[in-house]
Amino acid sequence: MLTFLKNIFHRPPTAENFADMVLDALRRAWPEHTFTLEREKFQIQQSGGLLINLHNIYADYRRADPAMRRQQLDRFVRGMVSAGSSEDVYEEVQGRLLPVLRNLSGVDLMRIEAADEKALTDIMSYCPLSDDLGIALAIDSELNIKQIGDDVLKRWNKTFDDVLQVAVDNLRHQAAPAFHEVSRGLFASHYGDYYDAARILVHELIWQLPVGAQPVAMVPNRSCLLVCGADNEAALIEMVGQARRILFEESRPLSADMFVLTDKTWAPWTPPGEPGRALGRLQRELLASGYAEQKQAMDIAQEQAGTDVFVATHTLVERSADGQLISYAVLPRDVHTWLPTADLVLLSEEEGEDPLIVTMADFLEISGSGAKRLPYVLPRYEVVEFPDAGCMARLRARATSMDAVNV
Repeated sequence: MLTFLKNIFHRPPTAENFADMVLDALRRAWPEHTFTLEREKFQIQQSGGLLINLHNIYADYRRADPAMRRQQLDRFVRGMVSAGSSEDVYEEVQGRLLPVLRNLSGVDLMRIEAADEKALTDIMSYCPLSDDLGIALAIDSELNIKQIGDDVLKRWNKTFDDVLQVAVDNLRHQAAPAFHEVSRGLFASHYGDYYDAARILVHELIWQLPVGAQPVAMVPNRSCLLVCGADNEAALIEMVGQARRILFEESRPLSADMFVLTDKTWAPWTPPGEPGRALGRLQRELLASGYAEQKQAMDIAQEQAGTDVFVATHTLVERSADGQLISYAVLPRDVHTWLPTADLVLLSEEEGEDPLIVTMADFLEISGSGAKRLPYVLPRYEVVEFPDAGCMARLRARATSMDAVNV
C-alpha cells in the first residue's frame, strides 16, 4: 500500500501540467517580460524573442529523482533568466569557455518552429564535424550553458578558431579522464558534467585508451562518448547497440554518426560488414524520425503562414527480400511540393495508376533547376512544376523498383 501511494505522489506531471509549471515560474522570476505558451509546439515564447523549447527539460524532469525535481525546475528557470540578463565580457568568462556539440537539424527545427527566416549560420556560430553535427562554443556557469553566437565573437573581436582553442584547452583541464569499459574493447565516458560528447575534441583522452592504432567514436548524446578500435568488430556492434538505446530512449540526442581518428582529424566513417549494416540501419531510422519532426513543424508553419505547400513525407519501409530499409518520397502531379531526400522518388502522374519510380539521384540529375535545394539541414527540394513530357521520358528510361534499387 505504501509503495502504491509513493508511486502516485511521485508520478511526474503530464506535459500539459509541466508546461503550466514552467510558464508560472518564468512569469514570477522574470516579470519584465511576458511569456506565451504554445501548447501544440510545447514551447514558450518570451516577449524579447527568446524561444524556450520544453521537450528536453521535460524529459530530464521526468527522469530526475522526485525529491530533486523542484530544484531542477528552479535551476532551469534561473538559468534562463541569467542567460538573458547581461552582456558577457571576454576577460571575465575566458576561463569558463567550453566547446559543445550540437545536432544541427535539431537547431534547424527550432528555427522552423520559430518561423525564423535567417540561415542557420546567422543564428549559431559553429564548425561542422559532420553533415548533422556541429562544434559550437558556450559559456559554462552554475545555472546554465550559454551558447556564443557571431555577434558575441564580433563584440569580443575574436575569431571562432581563437575561442575554440581556448575552450578545448579549458575542457582538457576540467577533469581527470573518466572512462569505463562497457564490454571488451568498448569504453564509455562517465564525467557527469554534460560535456562528455565534447571531449571527442580532446584527442589525448582518446589516444590514452587501449583501443589500438585507429580509434573510433560515437556521441549519441551530450552525456556520452563511446570509443573503441576500428578493428574490433564485436566492440563496434556493441557500440552501435549502445548508441541506439541512448538515441531513442534518452533526452538530447546528438548523432548516429561514427567517426574515425586519423592523426588529429575526426572523419565520418562506416565500418565494413555487420557493424556497418547495423550502423546504416540506425542512421536510416534516425533520419526518418528527424524528417517526421521536420515535416510536422513545416506543416504547422505553412498553416500559420497561410501558404499552400505539400511537405512530402520521408517514408521508410523494410524490403521483404533482404530486410534492407528503403526510403521513398512521393511527388504528386500539379502540386507545389517540398521533397525530402530519399532513396527513391515516386512520381504520381495519375490517381489510381502505379507511380514511376526512380532513384533520388536520377531525379535530381534529370530535373535540374526544376528541383531547387531549400536552406534546411535535413535537405528538401522545392518542386513547383511536375516534370514535363521530355523530362518524364528521360526519367522512364531510368525507372527502377523497390526490389531492384541498390542502397
